[in-house]
Amino acid sequence: MNKRISLIILVTLIFANSKEGDIDFQYGFLSKPSYDSDSLTMLSDSAVIYTGDLLRINLGYKNKTHFCIVYRDATGKYQNLYSQDDSEESNQDTLYVPSALRWTAIAKPTGIETFYFINSTEVLSDLVAMLVRYDTAPAKGKEILSIRIQDEINSYDPDVQDELSSISSELDRPVTGGVAFRGDDDGEIKDLHLTHECSGSGGVAFKKIVLIHQPKR
Repeated sequence: MNKRISLIILVTLIFANSKEGDIDFQYGFLSKPSYDSDSLTMLSDSAVIYTGDLLRINLGYKNKTHFCIVYRDATGKYQNLYSQDDSEESNQDTLYVPSALRWTAIAKPTGIETFYFINSTEVLSDLVAMLVRYDTAPAKGKEILSIRIQDEINSYDPDVQDELSSISSELDRPVTGGVAFRGDDDGEIKDLHLTHECSGSGGVAFKKIVLIHQPKR
């Protein structure tokens, strides 16, 4: 009997440990050709965008976790698009952030535009601090900080760190604030929609989205 109880406890502990550090978030990365356009497109990795297209990012992630979106433009410059410090305290289990990036036109030059979504159970203060310093650093300082920033980003990237893993998938249907509302079944993407989910392990969920920026059509 004792052996059976011990086995049950062991299996329970193994199952519990397999879930420890699991983390996930939802996002909507949207584009449209102009401010007055109603034609919205949901963006995923390797999508093509054109100069002048407008981009928007919506987020939904667990409260008391930490989030940062880092943008590296076609020239290799970095920008902190969003960090958790930008949001107010909330008693809700999930924080919904409509327009973590408000509608913003993509400008020249063309090339590869890279967006890093990082959700972590640990603070991201080192990364955020480097991005703040980067904003005001002289040219030589930016070169040095660029290397450090990319190294810090890579520390969360499961393609670089074998002990981490992240899986991203499209939601069965777009949702608003994590909930499907009446009117969402018409198949049209709307400004506030979340369209994808990213799940990670080891206390980190990481998504890298590369957009191919081409000249205006």
